Amino acid sequence: MSEVPDRQTPDRERIRPVKRRVEDQLIALPGVVGVDIGEKVSRGEPTGSESIVVHVNQKVDVSRLPADQLIPAEIDGIPTDVVEHRIRLQAHLVPFAGAVAPTPGADTTDTRRYRPLAGGASMGPYRPVPRGGSVVDGAPGEYLVAGTLGAFVTDRRTGRTLALTNFHVAAVDTGWRAGDLQLQPSRIDDGAMAGSPIGTVQRAVISDRVDGAAVLLAPGTQWYPGVIGIGPVKGRAVARIGQTVRKRGRTTGLRRGTVSSVDFTVQIDFGGETGVRTLRDQVRIDRDPTEAEFSAGGDSGSVVVDDRGRVVGLLFAGEEDGSFALANPIDAVLDELGVKLATPKSAARRATRAARAAQAARAARWDAALDAWAAATGAGRWLTTADPREPGRSGPARRPTASGTSSAARAGAVSARQTGGAAAQPFTEPFTEPFTEPFTEPFTEPFTEPFTEAYLADPFTEPFTEPFTEPFTEPFTEPFTERFAAPNGGGHTDGEVPRAQLERAFWAGYVAALGRGSRRY
Repeated sequence: MSEVPDRQTPDRERIRPVKRRVEDQLIALPGVVGVDIGEKVSRGEPTGSESIVVHVNQKVDVSRLPADQLIPAEIDGIPTDVVEHRIRLQAHLVPFAGAVAPTPGADTTDTRRYRPLAGGASMGPYRPVPRGGSVVDGAPGEYLVAGTLGAFVTDRRTGRTLALTNFHVAAVDTGWRAGDLQLQPSRIDDGAMAGSPIGTVQRAVISDRVDGAAVLLAPGTQWYPGVIGIGPVKGRAVARIGQTVRKRGRTTGLRRGTVSSVDFTVQIDFGGETGVRTLRDQVRIDRDPTEAEFSAGGDSGSVVVDDRGRVVGLLFAGEEDGSFALANPIDAVLDELGVKLATPKSAARRATRAARAAQAARAARWDAALDAWAAATGAGRWLTTADPREPGRSGPARRPTASGTSSAARAGAVSARQTGGAAAQPFTEPFTEPFTEPFTEPFTEPFTEPFTEAYLADPFTEPFTEPFTEPFTEPFTEPFTERFAAPNGGGHTDGEVPRAQLERAFWAGYVAALGRGSRRY
């Protein structure tokens, strides 16, 4: 599909700086919840001219308002329009104590467990959160929270994979801590039982542009860099007015809509100590005329995707009747969280780099081990033996070859068989040094079976052909405690170094079997 042109009319470009200058004054007025740019409507009919649109919870007759609370008919020659809307965060909350409340959009609500993980699935924190009642229109108390896992991202610094969602879904309030456990499906959607842990909150941001959080996936977690019913994420893009977009949320499933603004500034109550916040220049998405709603409570955290599979926003709020939703611009989200979107290509590149790095690390470890062993045992001493080129003369110490031995070492083995001496002794002390380097290689076996079960309207019909599994990053710390058994047969040394040849043979075989990548041996 061709690129949708950005419908930035001259009027909108002229209005934008004025709107930004006066929006704080307008939002400070009682009942005002948002300021936007849009077409003015008069007596239910569009006028064709752009205006500064002021959103209020409830319209009040001007005769009942004091003069200092009136919204002027014009600002710097730009007409204003006043519209009535109730805008709310779109997480789903139920009281922690008592029965689970019915979920909005229950006919489309998806409470299933997905492995591999994918965008568009239910998620939420394990911990219940305190609420004063203003956000959920209920009694004060502790609540469970459900939202949507939007997509997957990678940490720009470490390369680790994280799940992307909203601050008010994963962190919820200022009481959050890094390490808070997250579940998929959410605790609400798993009934009285706790859902399956998928990771922990690593970072969360609430600012004047972003309501976002990143959840560090647990080691070994399988994930798919795409959205259920939409397909693989192809990257990111800037939202453009007039373009068609899709989202897949926990509650309303797969829905289509149209970007109608990129200038929406909203004042919204996050509840608790977070309180009322103002988010500026948000993306507004209007529902498709053929659908009842674009989003509902529980869809917070969904990514908004264009027809080319590129993410343009992170959904966080919307009109109570589902007629439109609001999303953070995705570039702002990624920048403030310090992450980038994961795509099939980027995930495959990362897996390849991780495998190469792990191979290089193994080679370096074996090199270091051999260097330390050689220094401790006196490599010059144990490599000095009869020189086959000149019988009766000792030859110089030599490095082992790539196969793990040297010509001098091989000569030493012959000499030992011929000359006799003290019997070789086995290793009787346990090898007590653990492997402390983490196992950083991902699983390299691809997922070759496609998902053929239909998820709502659109199934995954293509197989997973790349491995996307979080590596195990915990080190192996258990030491080897079994001694090395005595060698078979009656091998002898020349008497000068009774254990040298056995040690040499062991290390050479060890490196050959496990490394084969040493830089010098």
